[in-house]
Amino acid sequence: MKKSDKLARKTRKMIAKNLIVLAVLATVAFAGVVSWFSNKTTATAGSVSAYTKVGDGLEFYIMPPSAMDQYADINNRLATNRNSNNGERTTWHTSSDGDVLFDTSTQEFKFMEGLFLCETTSDGITFQIPKLVQYDNVAYIDTTQNFDATTANDEYMSFDLYFRCKTTETAYYSVNMTSDSSITPSTTYQANSYVGEANYSDKKDAAIGAVRMSVLNMEANGEREMIWIPGPDVYYNGMPNVDTLTTGLTSSQYANKGAVYYTGNNNSPFALRSNEGTNTHAYYADKNTRTVVLPTAQNSPIVAGSTLGSDKTVITFNHVVGSGNDRYQYGHIRINLWIEGEDAEARLAFVGGKFSMNLNFKMT
Repeated sequence: MKKSDKLARKTRKMIAKNLIVLAVLATVAFAGVVSWFSNKTTATAGSVSAYTKVGDGLEFYIMPPSAMDQYADINNRLATNRNSNNGERTTWHTSSDGDVLFDTSTQEFKFMEGLFLCETTSDGITFQIPKLVQYDNVAYIDTTQNFDATTANDEYMSFDLYFRCKTTETAYYSVNMTSDSSITPSTTYQANSYVGEANYSDKKDAAIGAVRMSVLNMEANGEREMIWIPGPDVYYNGMPNVDTLTTGLTSSQYANKGAVYYTGNNNSPFALRSNEGTNTHAYYADKNTRTVVLPTAQNSPIVAGSTLGSDKTVITFNHVVGSGNDRYQYGHIRINLWIEGEDAEARLAFVGGKFSMNLNFKMT
Protein backbone atom coordinates (compact mmCIF):
# COMPACT_ATOMS: atom_id res chain seq x y z
CA MET A 1 0.00 0.00 0.00
CA LYS A 2 1.35 3.45 -0.94
CA LYS A 3 2.03 5.95 1.84
CA SER A 4 -0.66 8.27 0.47
CA ASP A 5 -3.18 5.42 0.60
CA LYS A 6 -2.26 4.65 4.19
CA LEU A 7 -2.65 8.31 5.13
CA ALA A 8 -6.06 8.48 3.46
CA ARG A 9 -7.15 5.37 5.32
CA LYS A 10 -6.04 6.78 8.67
CA THR A 11 -7.80 10.06 7.89
CA ARG A 12 -11.03 8.23 7.12
CA LYS A 13 -10.78 6.42 10.43
CA MET A 14 -10.18 9.63 12.35
CA ILE A 15 -13.27 11.14 10.74
CA ALA A 16 -15.29 8.06 11.64
CA LYS A 17 -14.17 8.36 15.25
CA ASN A 18 -15.85 11.75 15.45
CA LEU A 19 -19.13 10.14 14.44
CA ILE A 20 -19.40 7.02 16.54
CA VAL A 21 -17.27 4.93 18.87
CA LEU A 22 -16.37 1.65 17.24
CA ALA A 23 -12.90 0.82 18.44
CA VAL A 24 -10.59 -0.47 21.10
CA LEU A 25 -7.05 0.68 20.30
CA ALA A 26 -4.21 -0.17 22.57
CA THR A 27 -0.98 -1.79 23.46
CA VAL A 28 -3.15 -4.70 24.49
CA ALA A 29 -2.81 -6.86 27.57
CA PHE A 30 -5.03 -9.88 27.73
CA ALA A 31 -7.11 -9.20 30.81
CA GLY A 32 -5.46 -5.82 31.03
CA VAL A 33 -7.23 -2.49 31.20
CA VAL A 34 -7.80 -1.31 27.63
CA SER A 35 -8.76 2.25 26.71
CA TRP A 36 -10.97 3.20 23.80
CA PHE A 37 -9.60 5.38 21.05
CA SER A 38 -5.99 5.55 22.04
CA ASN A 39 -3.10 4.11 20.09
CA LYS A 40 -0.72 4.73 23.01
CA THR A 41 -2.57 2.99 25.82
CA THR A 42 -0.48 1.15 28.37
CA ALA A 43 -2.35 -1.89 29.60
CA THR A 44 -1.91 -3.27 33.10
CA ALA A 45 -1.81 -6.84 34.35
CA GLY A 46 -3.66 -9.44 32.37
CA SER A 47 -3.66 -13.04 31.42
CA VAL A 48 -4.36 -16.03 29.33
CA SER A 49 -4.09 -18.99 31.65
CA ALA A 50 -4.26 -22.75 31.25
CA TYR A 51 -4.52 -25.62 33.64
CA THR A 52 -5.48 -29.24 33.35
CA LYS A 53 -7.46 -32.02 35.02
CA VAL A 54 -5.43 -34.73 33.32
CA GLY A 55 -1.92 -35.96 33.89
CA ASP A 56 -0.08 -34.00 31.22
CA GLY A 57 0.11 -30.22 31.11
CA LEU A 58 -1.73 -27.98 28.67
CA GLU A 59 0.56 -25.61 26.74
CA PHE A 60 -0.31 -22.73 24.42
CA TYR A 61 1.14 -20.16 22.06
CA ILE A 62 -0.38 -17.23 20.14
CA MET A 63 0.07 -16.57 16.42
CA PRO A 64 -1.42 -14.18 13.86
CA PRO A 65 -4.53 -15.52 12.10
CA SER A 66 -3.68 -17.72 9.14
CA ALA A 67 -5.36 -20.21 6.84
CA MET A 68 -2.27 -22.42 7.21
CA ASP A 69 -1.44 -24.72 10.13
CA GLN A 70 1.31 -22.88 12.06
CA TYR A 71 2.27 -25.58 14.57
CA ALA A 72 5.62 -26.26 12.88
CA ASP A 73 6.25 -22.52 12.54
CA ILE A 74 5.85 -22.10 16.31
CA ASN A 75 8.40 -24.80 17.07
CA ASN A 76 10.82 -23.47 14.44
CA ARG A 77 10.55 -19.98 15.93
CA LEU A 78 11.19 -21.21 19.47
CA ALA A 79 14.15 -23.34 18.32
CA THR A 80 15.62 -20.34 16.50
CA ASN A 81 15.23 -18.23 19.62
CA ARG A 82 17.05 -20.82 21.71
CA ASN A 83 19.95 -20.91 19.27
CA SER A 84 20.18 -17.15 18.71
CA ASN A 85 19.91 -16.08 22.36
CA ASN A 86 17.97 -13.01 21.22
CA GLY A 87 15.94 -12.60 24.40
CA GLU A 88 12.71 -13.86 22.83
CA ARG A 89 10.61 -16.69 24.20
CA THR A 90 12.06 -20.20 23.76
CA THR A 91 9.23 -22.44 25.02
CA TRP A 92 5.44 -22.78 24.84
CA HIS A 93 3.47 -21.14 27.63
CA THR A 94 2.47 -23.37 30.55
CA SER A 95 0.42 -22.82 33.71
CA SER A 96 3.67 -22.14 35.59
CA ASP A 97 4.05 -18.91 33.59
CA GLY A 98 1.09 -17.36 35.38
CA ASP A 99 -0.53 -14.43 33.59
CA VAL A 100 0.55 -14.01 29.98
CA LEU A 101 0.48 -10.41 28.78
CA PHE A 102 -0.06 -9.26 25.22
CA ASP A 103 3.17 -7.31 24.97
CA THR A 104 3.46 -6.07 21.37
CA SER A 105 7.15 -5.35 21.78
CA THR A 106 7.76 -9.11 21.80
CA GLN A 107 7.94 -11.43 18.81
CA GLU A 108 4.84 -13.41 19.79
CA PHE A 109 2.51 -10.40 19.88
CA LYS A 110 4.22 -8.01 17.49
CA PHE A 111 1.59 -8.63 14.80
CA MET A 112 -0.87 -6.61 16.91
CA GLU A 113 1.23 -3.47 17.22
CA GLY A 114 -0.59 -1.71 14.36
CA LEU A 115 -4.04 -2.36 15.81
CA PHE A 116 -6.24 0.61 14.90
CA LEU A 117 -9.83 -0.56 14.89
CA CYS A 118 -12.67 1.49 13.48
CA GLU A 119 -16.33 1.09 12.47
CA THR A 120 -16.92 -2.66 12.12
CA THR A 121 -19.85 -5.03 11.79
CA SER A 122 -19.54 -8.81 11.93
CA ASP A 123 -21.11 -12.21 12.50
CA GLY A 124 -17.92 -13.11 14.37
CA ILE A 125 -16.36 -14.75 11.31
CA THR A 126 -16.23 -12.14 8.54
CA PHE A 127 -15.84 -8.40 9.08
CA GLN A 128 -16.81 -5.29 7.14
CA ILE A 129 -16.64 -1.52 7.54
CA PRO A 130 -19.97 0.19 6.87
CA LYS A 131 -20.35 3.73 5.58
CA LEU A 132 -21.63 6.17 8.17
CA VAL A 133 -23.86 9.21 7.88
CA GLN A 134 -24.13 11.95 10.50
CA TYR A 135 -27.64 13.32 11.15
CA ASP A 136 -27.85 15.87 13.94
CA ASN A 137 -26.21 14.06 16.90
CA VAL A 138 -26.89 10.57 15.53
CA ALA A 139 -24.55 8.52 13.33
CA TYR A 140 -26.15 5.69 11.38
CA ILE A 141 -25.16 3.16 8.74
CA ASP A 142 -25.65 4.23 5.13
CA THR A 143 -27.22 1.22 3.42
CA THR A 144 -27.04 2.85 -0.02
CA GLN A 145 -23.25 2.38 -0.25
CA ASN A 146 -21.16 -0.78 -0.41
CA PHE A 147 -19.14 -1.64 2.67
CA ASP A 148 -15.33 -1.69 2.79
CA ALA A 149 -13.14 -4.69 3.47
CA THR A 150 -11.27 -5.06 6.75
CA THR A 151 -7.80 -6.17 7.80
CA ALA A 152 -7.27 -8.35 10.85
CA ASN A 153 -5.44 -6.51 13.65
CA ASP A 154 -6.18 -3.22 12.00
CA GLU A 155 -9.94 -2.70 12.26
CA TYR A 156 -10.47 -5.64 14.62
CA MET A 157 -8.37 -7.91 16.82
CA SER A 158 -7.80 -11.49 15.69
CA PHE A 159 -5.35 -14.19 16.76
CA ASP A 160 -4.90 -17.94 16.56
CA LEU A 161 -4.45 -19.66 19.91
CA TYR A 162 -2.62 -22.99 19.66
CA PHE A 163 -2.87 -25.64 22.39
CA ARG A 164 -0.91 -28.82 22.82
CA CYS A 165 -0.29 -31.52 25.43
CA LYS A 166 1.99 -34.53 25.74
CA THR A 167 0.05 -37.75 25.37
CA THR A 168 0.21 -41.50 25.35
CA GLU A 169 -3.56 -41.73 24.78
CA THR A 170 -5.33 -42.72 21.58
CA ALA A 171 -8.45 -40.66 22.42
CA TYR A 172 -8.27 -36.94 21.75
CA TYR A 173 -8.52 -34.42 24.57
CA SER A 174 -10.75 -31.33 24.49
CA VAL A 175 -10.11 -27.79 25.73
CA ASN A 176 -12.71 -25.74 27.60
CA MET A 177 -12.81 -22.01 28.13
CA THR A 178 -13.69 -21.96 31.83
CA SER A 179 -16.68 -20.39 33.54
CA ASP A 180 -14.57 -17.76 35.32
CA SER A 181 -13.37 -16.21 32.05
CA SER A 182 -14.54 -12.62 32.04
CA ILE A 183 -14.84 -9.37 30.09
CA THR A 184 -15.74 -6.62 32.53
CA PRO A 185 -15.85 -2.80 32.66
CA SER A 186 -13.40 -1.08 34.96
CA THR A 187 -16.34 0.52 36.79
CA THR A 188 -18.84 -1.43 38.84
CA TYR A 189 -22.26 0.05 38.11
CA GLN A 190 -25.24 0.44 40.34
CA ALA A 191 -28.67 0.23 38.74
CA ASN A 192 -29.46 3.75 37.59
CA SER A 193 -30.38 5.95 34.63
CA TYR A 194 -28.44 8.95 33.45
CA VAL A 195 -29.92 11.56 31.13
CA GLY A 196 -27.70 13.79 29.04
CA GLU A 197 -23.97 13.50 28.48
CA ALA A 198 -23.15 15.85 31.35
CA ASN A 199 -24.73 13.37 33.74
CA TYR A 200 -23.16 10.17 32.40
CA SER A 201 -19.77 11.44 31.28
CA ASP A 202 -18.17 9.53 34.17
CA LYS A 203 -19.87 6.33 32.99
CA LYS A 204 -17.80 5.91 29.83
CA ASP A 205 -17.16 2.25 30.64
CA ALA A 206 -20.72 1.70 29.39
CA ALA A 207 -18.92 1.18 26.08
CA ILE A 208 -18.60 -2.45 27.25
CA GLY A 209 -22.12 -2.90 25.88
CA ALA A 210 -20.80 -2.76 22.31
CA VAL A 211 -17.89 -5.19 22.83
CA ARG A 212 -18.12 -8.56 21.08
CA MET A 213 -15.86 -11.59 21.15
CA SER A 214 -16.16 -14.70 18.98
CA VAL A 215 -14.44 -18.07 19.21
CA LEU A 216 -13.89 -20.12 16.05
CA ASN A 217 -12.92 -23.80 16.12
CA MET A 218 -10.24 -23.97 13.44
CA GLU A 219 -10.15 -27.76 13.69
CA ALA A 220 -13.78 -27.77 12.50
CA ASN A 221 -13.38 -25.55 9.42
CA GLY A 222 -13.64 -22.33 11.42
CA GLU A 223 -17.01 -23.20 12.96
CA ARG A 224 -18.24 -20.43 15.24
CA GLU A 225 -18.47 -21.78 18.79
CA MET A 226 -19.89 -18.63 20.37
CA ILE A 227 -20.43 -14.89 20.28
CA TRP A 228 -19.90 -13.29 23.67
CA ILE A 229 -21.83 -10.12 24.63
CA PRO A 230 -20.18 -9.13 27.92
CA GLY A 231 -22.21 -5.99 28.71
CA PRO A 232 -25.95 -6.71 28.43
CA ASP A 233 -26.44 -4.86 31.73
CA VAL A 234 -25.93 -1.44 30.11
CA TYR A 235 -28.14 0.27 27.54
CA TYR A 236 -27.99 3.60 25.77
CA ASN A 237 -31.13 5.02 24.16
CA GLY A 238 -29.82 7.50 21.61
CA MET A 239 -33.18 8.67 20.33
CA PRO A 240 -33.26 12.46 19.85
CA ASN A 241 -34.68 14.17 22.94
CA VAL A 242 -34.25 10.94 24.94
CA ASP A 243 -30.48 10.45 25.30
CA THR A 244 -30.55 8.09 28.30
CA LEU A 245 -27.95 5.64 29.61
CA THR A 246 -29.24 2.87 31.87
CA THR A 247 -26.84 0.69 33.86
CA GLY A 248 -27.22 -2.27 36.19
CA LEU A 249 -29.88 -4.07 34.16
CA THR A 250 -30.86 -7.59 35.20
CA SER A 251 -31.56 -10.42 32.78
CA SER A 252 -35.30 -9.80 33.11
CA GLN A 253 -34.72 -6.26 31.81
CA TYR A 254 -32.62 -7.05 28.73
CA ALA A 255 -35.53 -7.25 26.28
CA ASN A 256 -37.08 -4.53 24.08
CA LYS A 257 -34.01 -2.31 24.05
CA GLY A 258 -33.03 -1.90 20.42
CA ALA A 259 -30.58 0.43 18.72
CA VAL A 260 -31.65 3.64 16.98
CA TYR A 261 -32.04 3.46 13.20
CA TYR A 262 -32.79 5.92 10.41
CA THR A 263 -36.34 5.58 9.07
CA GLY A 264 -36.03 7.91 6.06
CA ASN A 265 -39.19 9.72 7.21
CA ASN A 266 -38.52 13.46 7.40
CA ASN A 267 -41.21 13.94 10.04
CA SER A 268 -39.86 11.18 12.27
CA PRO A 269 -36.38 10.28 11.01
CA PHE A 270 -35.37 7.91 13.83
CA ALA A 271 -36.91 4.98 15.69
CA LEU A 272 -35.84 2.17 18.01
CA ARG A 273 -35.41 -1.35 16.68
CA SER A 274 -38.31 -3.50 17.87
CA ASN A 275 -38.11 -7.00 19.36
CA GLU A 276 -34.41 -6.68 20.15
CA GLY A 277 -32.53 -6.52 23.42
CA THR A 278 -29.19 -5.87 25.03
CA ASN A 279 -28.42 -9.61 24.80
CA THR A 280 -29.19 -9.69 21.05
CA HIS A 281 -26.45 -9.52 18.43
CA ALA A 282 -27.29 -7.65 15.22
CA TYR A 283 -24.95 -7.11 12.29
CA TYR A 284 -24.89 -6.35 8.55
CA ALA A 285 -23.77 -9.10 6.20
CA ASP A 286 -23.81 -6.45 3.45
CA LYS A 287 -25.54 -3.13 2.86
CA ASN A 288 -28.83 -4.87 2.10
CA THR A 289 -28.79 -7.60 4.74
CA ARG A 290 -29.18 -6.97 8.43
CA THR A 291 -29.24 -10.10 10.59
CA VAL A 292 -30.39 -10.49 14.19
CA VAL A 293 -29.07 -13.36 16.32
CA LEU A 294 -31.35 -14.01 19.28
CA PRO A 295 -30.08 -15.62 22.50
CA THR A 296 -33.31 -17.58 22.80
CA ALA A 297 -33.11 -19.26 19.39
CA GLN A 298 -32.37 -22.97 19.24
CA ASN A 299 -28.62 -23.62 19.20
CA SER A 300 -27.98 -19.88 19.58
CA PRO A 301 -24.25 -19.03 19.78
CA ILE A 302 -24.91 -16.09 22.13
CA VAL A 303 -23.31 -15.92 25.56
CA ALA A 304 -24.38 -12.85 27.53
CA GLY A 305 -22.86 -11.63 30.77
CA SER A 306 -19.59 -10.36 32.18
CA THR A 307 -18.43 -13.91 32.95
CA LEU A 308 -18.79 -16.96 30.78
CA GLY A 309 -20.96 -18.58 33.47
CA SER A 310 -20.25 -22.18 32.53
CA ASP A 311 -17.40 -24.05 30.88
CA LYS A 312 -17.57 -24.02 27.07
CA THR A 313 -15.78 -26.62 24.95
CA VAL A 314 -13.95 -24.69 22.25
CA ILE A 315 -11.91 -27.41 20.58
CA THR A 316 -11.16 -31.12 20.46
CA PHE A 317 -7.64 -31.97 19.32
CA ASN A 318 -7.34 -33.83 16.03
CA HIS A 319 -3.58 -33.81 15.39
CA VAL A 320 -0.83 -36.01 16.83
CA VAL A 321 2.87 -35.35 16.21
CA GLY A 322 6.12 -36.79 17.51
CA SER A 323 6.79 -40.03 19.33
CA GLY A 324 7.86 -41.41 22.69
CA ASN A 325 8.30 -38.72 25.34
CA ASP A 326 7.77 -36.03 22.72
CA ARG A 327 4.40 -37.18 21.40
CA TYR A 328 1.84 -34.37 21.39
CA GLN A 329 -1.81 -33.77 20.59
CA TYR A 330 -2.54 -30.26 19.33
CA GLY A 331 -5.12 -27.97 17.74
CA HIS A 332 -6.09 -24.31 17.60
CA ILE A 333 -8.92 -21.83 17.86
CA ARG A 334 -9.31 -18.28 16.60
CA ILE A 335 -10.44 -15.44 18.84
CA ASN A 336 -11.85 -12.23 17.37
CA LEU A 337 -12.56 -9.09 19.36
CA TRP A 338 -14.42 -6.12 17.93
CA ILE A 339 -16.79 -3.25 18.67
CA GLU A 340 -20.11 -3.87 16.96
CA GLY A 341 -21.20 -0.68 15.21
CA GLU A 342 -24.82 -1.81 15.23
CA ASP A 343 -24.92 -1.78 19.00
CA ALA A 344 -26.52 1.04 20.97
CA GLU A 345 -23.43 1.64 23.12
CA ALA A 346 -21.08 2.21 20.16
CA ARG A 347 -21.29 5.96 20.75
CA LEU A 348 -18.98 8.96 20.79
CA ALA A 349 -20.21 9.73 24.31
CA PHE A 350 -18.35 6.69 25.67
CA VAL A 351 -14.89 7.42 24.25
CA GLY A 352 -12.37 6.65 26.98
CA GLY A 353 -14.26 3.70 28.45
CA LYS A 354 -12.15 0.82 29.76
CA PHE A 355 -12.63 -2.90 30.21
CA SER A 356 -10.64 -5.94 31.27
CA MET A 357 -10.58 -9.35 29.60
CA ASN A 358 -9.46 -12.62 31.20
CA LEU A 359 -9.56 -15.89 29.27
CA ASN A 360 -8.87 -19.12 31.13
CA PHE A 361 -8.68 -22.64 29.71
CA LYS A 362 -8.52 -26.20 30.94
CA MET A 363 -8.15 -29.58 29.28
CA THR A 364 -10.66 -32.40 29.74
